[in-house]
Amino acid sequence: MIIFLYGDNDFKIHQKIKELQDKFIKEIDQGGQNIWKLEGEKIKAEDLSSKLGSSSLFVNKKMLIISNLIKNKQKDFLKTILEYIKKNKISESPDILIFSEQYLKNKNNKGLVKINNEKESPLNASEKSFFEFLLQEKYAQEIKKFNNQELINFIQKEFNNYSLQIENREAQEIINLTSADPWMIKNEIKKLSHLKLSDPNNKNIEKKDIEENIFEKHQENIFAFTDSISSRNIKQSLDILEKQYLADLEPDYILNMLVRQFKILLQIKEALELNFNTNKIISKLKLHPFIINKGINQARNFDKKTLKSIINQLVDLDKKNRSEFCDLKSEINLIINKL
Repeated sequence: MIIFLYGDNDFKIHQKIKELQDKFIKEIDQGGQNIWKLEGEKIKAEDLSSKLGSSSLFVNKKMLIISNLIKNKQKDFLKTILEYIKKNKISESPDILIFSEQYLKNKNNKGLVKINNEKESPLNASEKSFFEFLLQEKYAQEIKKFNNQELINFIQKEFNNYSLQIENREAQEIINLTSADPWMIKNEIKKLSHLKLSDPNNKNIEKKDIEENIFEKHQENIFAFTDSISSRNIKQSLDILEKQYLADLEPDYILNMLVRQFKILLQIKEALELNFNTNKIISKLKLHPFIINKGINQARNFDKKTLKSIINQLVDLDKKNRSEFCDLKSEINLIINKL
């Protein structure tokens, strides 16, 4: 069996793969010994064949999860993989082969395109042949970005899991303060829920809960961090991060905050170059005025090349963290030390 998940909603792709993996462990492979995750950018064709050819003594069925093959630059790689899949009739096999591609999307339902730093480009011949084959599979699905209502529904459902309620207006406030980033939203919901559960008499998430715990509590620390980065004060930057870790913030939450902050600074930088005034930037980016006003001062301390470099490094680390185990705290510190 082949499952093909692609699109620009990497959060939902990640969720779907986890659901499939959990179901496989529950129903087939309680020890998880026959589940392998392979990073498509790095694997070789023989890696795939060796994993499909191996099995445990106790479980016959296998699950392979392969992410982002489109980034693999080996000559004839996709052609070789496609020939192997067809020759061995993998589509008819009881094994489960999951391909995920967060760099692909179906442009206006007219064909797949690659996404690189938000720029689109057509597939080359071998890429087109391989992914058009996958599109014909029964379990091929495009996972598109959440629209606003879907995010509101997602927020309300997540809070319901903690037996908490949130109204549409407050859910929208979370969306605004997180730039609609579902990874950050999920982290914030978890944090807010744990705080709210300490008060058994109030099960409603209110605006003051959001402002005090999402916005005001950590935003100043992020601005202090980007200030220290702009002045190349690496020691101070690392000290600020360490205080965040000591405050029980998870490294993946901090990474999401950093990615978001530097993306905002880049957007502000580009708006300033277009001579947008503060009100126009607020209207264009749809962010809280506090964030814009602070961001304008900081954006002037960076050039676009530096901001893009920092963003690319952080985004690459985020993708690595979602596809394989890594010491995220050390990796973040390493990026900072190289700036």
